[in-house]
Amino acid sequence: MRNLCWIFGLLLLLAAPSAFAAEAGGQPQAAPEAKTPDIAPEAAAPMAAMCDYLKSRPSFTFTADVETDKVYPNGQTIQVSRTAKVAVKRPDKAYSHVVGDDRDRVFIYDGKTVTVADLDRGVYAVTDAPPTLDAAIDMLEEKYGLSAPLGDLIYGDPCAALLDRVRTGDCVGAHQAVGKACDHLAFTQKTLDWQMWVEKGKTPLPRKFVITDKEIMGWPQYQVTFTDWDVTPHLPAGLFTFKPLEGMRRIEFLPMVENSDKTK
Repeated sequence: MRNLCWIFGLLLLLAAPSAFAAEAGGQPQAAPEAKTPDIAPEAAAPMAAMCDYLKSRPSFTFTADVETDKVYPNGQTIQVSRTAKVAVKRPDKAYSHVVGDDRDRVFIYDGKTVTVADLDRGVYAVTDAPPTLDAAIDMLEEKYGLSAPLGDLIYGDPCAALLDRVRTGDCVGAHQAVGKACDHLAFTQKTLDWQMWVEKGKTPLPRKFVITDKEIMGWPQYQVTFTDWDVTPHLPAGLFTFKPLEGMRRIEFLPMVENSDKTK
Protein backbone atom coordinates (compact mmCIF):
# COMPACT_ATOMS: atom_id res chain seq x y z
CA MET A 1 0.00 0.00 0.00
CA ARG A 2 1.11 3.53 -0.73
CA ASN A 3 2.31 5.65 2.21
CA LEU A 4 0.35 8.89 2.45
CA CYS A 5 2.40 10.44 5.26
CA TRP A 6 3.94 13.04 2.94
CA ILE A 7 0.49 14.42 2.09
CA PHE A 8 -0.04 15.62 5.66
CA GLY A 9 2.96 17.91 5.55
CA LEU A 10 1.23 19.82 2.76
CA LEU A 11 -2.32 19.61 4.00
CA LEU A 12 -2.15 20.43 7.67
CA LEU A 13 -2.80 24.11 7.08
CA LEU A 14 0.02 24.16 4.58
CA ALA A 15 2.73 24.10 7.13
CA ALA A 16 6.35 24.85 6.42
CA PRO A 17 9.52 25.97 8.23
CA SER A 18 9.73 29.38 9.99
CA ALA A 19 10.36 32.82 8.49
CA PHE A 20 12.87 35.39 7.27
CA ALA A 21 14.86 38.40 8.46
CA ALA A 22 17.93 39.48 6.51
CA GLU A 23 20.27 42.20 7.69
CA ALA A 24 20.22 45.24 5.48
CA GLY A 25 23.14 45.23 3.10
CA GLY A 26 24.40 41.76 4.00
CA GLN A 27 23.71 38.09 4.48
CA PRO A 28 21.73 36.87 7.50
CA GLN A 29 23.99 35.76 10.31
CA ALA A 30 23.44 32.92 12.75
CA ALA A 31 22.14 34.08 16.11
CA PRO A 32 23.97 32.87 19.23
CA GLU A 33 22.43 30.17 21.36
CA ALA A 34 20.15 31.61 24.03
CA LYS A 35 17.84 30.06 26.60
CA THR A 36 15.54 33.08 26.53
CA PRO A 37 14.61 34.52 23.13
CA ASP A 38 15.55 38.14 22.53
CA ILE A 39 12.22 39.53 21.30
CA ALA A 40 11.76 43.29 21.17
CA PRO A 41 8.61 44.64 22.87
CA GLU A 42 7.53 46.09 19.51
CA ALA A 43 7.42 42.54 18.14
CA ALA A 44 6.16 40.78 21.25
CA ALA A 45 3.06 42.96 21.62
CA PRO A 46 1.56 42.37 18.12
CA MET A 47 2.30 38.64 18.37
CA ALA A 48 0.60 38.43 21.75
CA ALA A 49 -2.41 40.35 20.42
CA MET A 50 -2.69 38.02 17.42
CA CYS A 51 -2.40 34.88 19.52
CA ASP A 52 -4.90 36.10 22.12
CA TYR A 53 -7.36 36.99 19.36
CA LEU A 54 -7.07 33.59 17.69
CA LYS A 55 -7.35 31.82 21.06
CA SER A 56 -10.59 33.69 21.75
CA ARG A 57 -12.26 32.43 18.55
CA PRO A 58 -14.12 29.11 19.02
CA SER A 59 -14.26 28.74 15.24
CA PHE A 60 -12.93 30.52 12.18
CA THR A 61 -12.33 30.12 8.46
CA PHE A 62 -9.83 31.64 6.04
CA THR A 63 -8.27 31.28 2.63
CA ALA A 64 -4.51 30.79 2.32
CA ASP A 65 -2.73 31.47 -0.96
CA VAL A 66 0.61 29.70 -0.89
CA GLU A 67 3.75 30.11 -3.00
CA THR A 68 6.41 27.45 -2.39
CA ASP A 69 9.93 27.31 -3.83
CA LYS A 70 11.04 23.84 -4.93
CA VAL A 71 14.79 23.47 -5.39
CA TYR A 72 15.92 20.79 -7.81
CA PRO A 73 19.25 18.91 -7.64
CA ASN A 74 20.74 21.11 -10.37
CA GLY A 75 20.07 24.18 -8.20
CA GLN A 76 17.14 25.48 -10.24
CA THR A 77 14.27 26.90 -8.20
CA ILE A 78 10.67 26.50 -9.36
CA GLN A 79 7.70 28.17 -7.68
CA VAL A 80 4.54 26.16 -7.04
CA SER A 81 1.20 27.82 -6.22
CA ARG A 82 -1.63 26.42 -4.12
CA THR A 83 -4.79 27.73 -2.45
CA ALA A 84 -6.29 26.28 0.71
CA LYS A 85 -9.75 26.79 2.15
CA VAL A 86 -9.47 26.17 5.89
CA ALA A 87 -12.04 25.81 8.67
CA VAL A 88 -11.40 25.24 12.38
CA LYS A 89 -13.89 24.49 15.13
CA ARG A 90 -12.31 24.17 18.54
CA PRO A 91 -11.48 21.94 20.24
CA ASP A 92 -11.83 18.99 17.91
CA LYS A 93 -12.58 19.85 14.26
CA ALA A 94 -10.50 20.97 11.29
CA TYR A 95 -10.92 20.96 7.52
CA SER A 96 -8.69 21.96 4.63
CA HIS A 97 -9.08 21.66 0.86
CA VAL A 98 -5.88 22.35 -1.05
CA VAL A 99 -5.96 22.98 -4.80
CA GLY A 100 -2.97 24.04 -6.85
CA ASP A 101 -0.41 23.38 -9.54
CA ASP A 102 0.38 19.93 -8.24
CA ARG A 103 -2.49 18.74 -6.04
CA ASP A 104 -6.18 18.53 -5.18
CA ARG A 105 -6.45 17.17 -1.67
CA VAL A 106 -8.71 17.26 1.37
CA PHE A 107 -7.79 16.99 5.05
CA ILE A 108 -10.44 16.39 7.73
CA TYR A 109 -10.08 15.96 11.49
CA ASP A 110 -13.38 15.06 13.18
CA GLY A 111 -12.28 14.58 16.78
CA LYS A 112 -11.74 10.84 16.35
CA THR A 113 -9.92 10.35 13.08
CA VAL A 114 -7.82 12.19 10.52
CA THR A 115 -8.66 11.59 6.87
CA VAL A 116 -6.54 12.62 3.90
CA ALA A 117 -8.04 12.29 0.42
CA ASP A 118 -5.95 12.59 -2.72
CA LEU A 119 -8.62 13.58 -5.22
CA ASP A 120 -6.12 13.59 -8.08
CA ARG A 121 -5.47 9.88 -7.64
CA GLY A 122 -8.83 8.80 -6.25
CA VAL A 123 -7.46 7.42 -2.97
CA TYR A 124 -7.83 8.28 0.71
CA ALA A 125 -6.38 7.18 4.05
CA VAL A 126 -7.72 7.32 7.60
CA THR A 127 -5.93 7.13 10.94
CA ASP A 128 -7.22 7.25 14.52
CA ALA A 129 -6.54 10.55 16.29
CA PRO A 130 -6.73 12.01 19.82
CA PRO A 131 -9.89 13.91 20.91
CA THR A 132 -8.43 17.44 20.61
CA LEU A 133 -6.88 19.36 17.75
CA ASP A 134 -3.74 20.18 19.72
CA ALA A 135 -3.17 16.53 20.53
CA ALA A 136 -3.91 15.49 16.94
CA ILE A 137 -1.27 17.89 15.58
CA ASP A 138 1.23 16.56 18.12
CA MET A 139 0.36 12.97 17.21
CA LEU A 140 0.94 13.61 13.52
CA GLU A 141 4.40 14.97 14.27
CA GLU A 142 5.39 12.30 16.78
CA LYS A 143 3.95 9.25 15.01
CA TYR A 144 4.33 10.27 11.38
CA GLY A 145 7.28 12.63 11.62
CA LEU A 146 5.31 15.59 10.31
CA SER A 147 5.87 19.15 11.43
CA ALA A 148 3.19 21.77 10.82
CA PRO A 149 4.40 25.29 11.68
CA LEU A 150 1.39 26.94 10.03
CA GLY A 151 -0.66 24.51 12.03
CA ASP A 152 0.74 26.41 15.01
CA LEU A 153 -1.88 29.07 14.29
CA ILE A 154 -4.67 26.71 15.28
CA TYR A 155 -3.17 25.49 18.54
CA GLY A 156 -5.01 26.44 21.72
CA ASP A 157 -2.00 28.65 22.50
CA PRO A 158 -0.57 29.75 19.13
CA CYS A 159 2.32 31.78 20.54
CA ALA A 160 3.63 28.89 22.62
CA ALA A 161 3.97 26.91 19.40
CA LEU A 162 5.12 29.72 17.10
CA LEU A 163 7.79 31.09 19.42
CA ASP A 164 9.02 27.78 20.80
CA ARG A 165 12.38 27.84 18.96
CA VAL A 166 12.71 31.57 18.27
CA ARG A 167 16.03 33.21 19.04
CA THR A 168 15.37 36.85 18.13
CA GLY A 169 12.37 38.92 17.14
CA ASP A 170 12.01 42.49 15.86
CA CYS A 171 9.43 44.79 14.31
CA VAL A 172 10.55 45.85 10.83
CA GLY A 173 7.91 48.57 10.58
CA ALA A 174 4.28 49.32 9.66
CA HIS A 175 3.79 47.77 6.23
CA GLN A 176 0.92 46.66 3.99
CA ALA A 177 -0.19 43.07 3.40
CA VAL A 178 -3.26 42.16 1.30
CA GLY A 179 -4.34 45.78 1.52
CA LYS A 180 -4.24 45.90 5.33
CA ALA A 181 -2.01 48.02 7.55
CA CYS A 182 0.14 45.57 9.50
CA ASP A 183 2.97 45.29 11.98
CA HIS A 184 5.73 43.58 10.00
CA LEU A 185 7.60 41.25 12.35
CA ALA A 186 10.82 39.30 11.76
CA PHE A 187 12.08 36.32 13.76
CA THR A 188 15.17 34.11 13.62
CA GLN A 189 15.64 30.45 14.52
CA LYS A 190 18.54 28.01 14.21
CA THR A 191 17.86 26.85 10.66
CA LEU A 192 14.84 28.95 9.67
CA ASP A 193 13.96 32.62 9.67
CA TRP A 194 10.41 33.92 9.33
CA GLN A 195 8.31 37.03 8.96
CA MET A 196 4.74 37.65 10.08
CA TRP A 197 2.46 40.53 9.09
CA VAL A 198 -0.15 41.14 11.82
CA GLU A 199 -3.11 43.38 11.04
CA LYS A 200 -3.26 46.53 13.13
CA GLY A 201 -6.37 47.50 15.11
CA LYS A 202 -9.17 45.52 16.74
CA THR A 203 -8.72 42.42 14.57
CA PRO A 204 -5.01 41.48 14.85
CA LEU A 205 -5.17 38.66 12.32
CA PRO A 206 -2.18 37.16 10.50
CA ARG A 207 -2.19 38.52 6.95
CA LYS A 208 1.10 37.26 5.56
CA PHE A 209 3.71 34.71 6.54
CA VAL A 210 7.10 34.23 4.85
CA ILE A 211 9.60 31.51 5.70
CA THR A 212 13.18 31.01 4.57
CA ASP A 213 14.84 27.63 5.03
CA LYS A 214 18.54 28.24 5.59
CA GLU A 215 19.47 24.55 5.47
CA ILE A 216 18.42 23.94 1.88
CA MET A 217 20.53 25.04 -1.09
CA GLY A 218 19.30 28.34 -2.47
CA TRP A 219 17.44 29.25 0.74
CA PRO A 220 13.97 28.49 -0.68
CA GLN A 221 11.02 30.49 0.61
CA TYR A 222 7.48 29.61 1.52
CA GLN A 223 4.94 32.47 1.43
CA VAL A 224 1.33 32.53 2.56
CA THR A 225 -1.17 35.37 2.32
CA PHE A 226 -4.36 35.11 4.36
CA THR A 227 -7.69 36.43 3.08
CA ASP A 228 -11.41 35.86 3.65
CA TRP A 229 -11.08 35.59 7.41
CA ASP A 230 -14.41 34.84 9.13
CA VAL A 231 -14.21 34.61 12.91
CA THR A 232 -17.95 33.97 13.37
CA PRO A 233 -18.59 31.48 10.57
CA HIS A 234 -21.71 29.44 9.89
CA LEU A 235 -20.09 26.11 9.11
CA PRO A 236 -22.01 23.75 6.80
CA ALA A 237 -23.44 20.58 8.29
CA GLY A 238 -21.21 17.67 7.43
CA LEU A 239 -18.12 19.77 6.71
CA PHE A 240 -16.04 17.66 9.07
CA THR A 241 -17.41 14.33 7.83
CA PHE A 242 -15.59 12.68 4.96
CA LYS A 243 -17.67 10.98 2.28
CA PRO A 244 -15.61 9.23 -0.40
CA LEU A 245 -16.48 10.04 -3.98
CA GLU A 246 -17.70 7.15 -6.09
CA GLY A 247 -14.83 4.94 -7.12
CA MET A 248 -12.37 6.23 -4.49
CA ARG A 249 -10.14 3.57 -2.95
CA ARG A 250 -9.09 3.45 0.70
CA ILE A 251 -5.41 2.74 1.26
CA GLU A 252 -3.19 2.20 4.27
CA PHE A 253 -1.73 5.06 6.28
CA LEU A 254 1.80 4.06 7.28
CA PRO A 255 3.87 5.69 10.03
CA MET A 256 7.29 7.07 9.21
CA VAL A 257 10.31 4.95 10.09
CA GLU A 258 12.01 7.95 11.63
CA ASN A 259 10.57 11.22 12.91
CA SER A 260 11.43 14.47 11.16
CA ASP A 261 14.14 16.72 12.56
CA LYS A 262 12.69 18.66 15.49
CA THR A 263 15.65 20.99 16.06
CA LYS A 264 14.13 23.69 13.89
